Amino acid sequence: MQKAAARKLLLSKRKALTPSDCLKLDDLLLIQFQRLDWSESFCVGSFLPMEAHNEPNTLLLAQYLKAIIPGLTMAYPRINADETTMDFYAETETLAENKWGIQEPLPLNKVAPNQMDAILVPMLGFDSVGHRVGFGKGFYDRYFEHCPKASKRIGISYFEPIANLEDTHQFDVPLTHCITPWNSYEF
Repeated sequence: MQKAAARKLLLSKRKALTPSDCLKLDDLLLIQFQRLDWSESFCVGSFLPMEAHNEPNTLLLAQYLKAIIPGLTMAYPRINADETTMDFYAETETLAENKWGIQEPLPLNKVAPNQMDAILVPMLGFDSVGHRVGFGKGFYDRYFEHCPKASKRIGISYFEPIANLEDTHQFDVPLTHCITPWNSYEF
């Protein structure tokens, strides 16, 4: 399947989810998330969910990590649309909304890519080898180029994998892991 077709299909499926569906799926995602090994994680990047897009509730996942990892640093991205880049900043209580309606932390304490032990990655879906279907801007793929190879790239999806994305290219950085409400994948 081509990424554009997968994006359209998965967006449609996600928009069809009710708030009740999302709550149930988030609880199941947490169960799969708890099965991952977090013993070597001290700094985890995540994303702030957009309720209007029915994104998985990563705040629930972050809350779990903070409970089991004393002193954990949670970091969230800020997008520089002009340069098509993003950087991660330590969690702040105050957020600002960017031009796409995405909540971002204040740019106070930048977290370098080499400090990230794991990054929770937003996406619409993924294929059987870890290529993801995002929103097509490439911010995460560009960021991953600067991260250590040992950093976990963990996709969070409400849906099981698509068999094969036919139009991946050399700049697509595959995930190392993905969780769905029913399974956990390692690539």
